[in-house]
Amino acid sequence: MTEPYEGDPYLQKRYGINQNRFPKWLITALIFAIFGGAWLAWSANHYSNPDIRATLISFKEIDSKSIEIRYELEIKNSSNQITCRLSARDYGLNIVGQIDDPIPLGSSKVTRVIQIPTRLAAVNAQIESCTSD
Repeated sequence: MTEPYEGDPYLQKRYGINQNRFPKWLITALIFAIFGGAWLAWSANHYSNPDIRATLISFKEIDSKSIEIRYELEIKNSSNQITCRLSARDYGLNIVGQIDDPIPLGSSKVTRVIQIPTRLAAVNAQIESCTSD
């Protein structure tokens, strides 16, 4: 039995033997990994450190026509006017009260206690959104 000659170009082409050190798919995969990894690092850093971070601390029902919400804000740029939309919901998760709470200028970290008037008895309150004007 004879062994085929390893340097035969016909056999290399026939059996897909490639003498290149780095296959083409590896170079393409490395380029995608570099750009994809850079994008993942940027997006993880950007979205984990928002400009406005709102944290709900607690809420309690005052009576059948109002609920109190306590929340904390951390603001990166305190020179912008911030407005937070707060809402109260009933047992069926319908919005029964909603207000816009303007935050004073110059505050970088503030805890707010706000009373939300409602049309029906509310069971919870939440921060809908906080935006800069």
